[in-house]
Amino acid sequence: MPRSAHQRHDGRGEPQTRFGYIDSYSTVDNARLEALAAVPKKDGGLTDREFRILQWFVGATPGYDQPVMKTTAYIAHRNGMTGDALGRIIRTLVKRRLLFFAEEFGRQKFYKVTPYLASQGSSAEQREAIRAYNPPDIPGLTNGPVRGDKS
Repeated sequence: MPRSAHQRHDGRGEPQTRFGYIDSYSTVDNARLEALAAVPKKDGGLTDREFRILQWFVGATPGYDQPVMKTTAYIAHRNGMTGDALGRIIRTLVKRRLLFFAEEFGRQKFYKVTPYLASQGSSAEQREAIRAYNPPDIPGLTNGPVRGDKS
């Protein structure tokens, strides 16, 4: 009798734990995300709203190298802001190379998150995607250690 993938060699069932995520998930560069969150606007960082919209895009990314196919009206409504305010924020994030224009359908533009910040593909796919994009502009990001830095 063939064994199930969840059975031990003695035929008893293996204890199972549900995966902790509800849906798909992204691998995020913690150092870049921490630098984006830590630098205040007066020093060239993002505003709270810009950071929130960037985080929303990371969370709404449907899969590897795919754009978020939601209208600006939907995104603005979900985040409690006007379409004009969201448009300004998206332009800022595109200028900083944190979001990239992906495609257009009629007058609606769709964007995707830079692979330097978040990726849903394998490490090989992420390396390939990084070759296609310039790194984002993140003030305060150092090339040295970020975590545990005692300076």
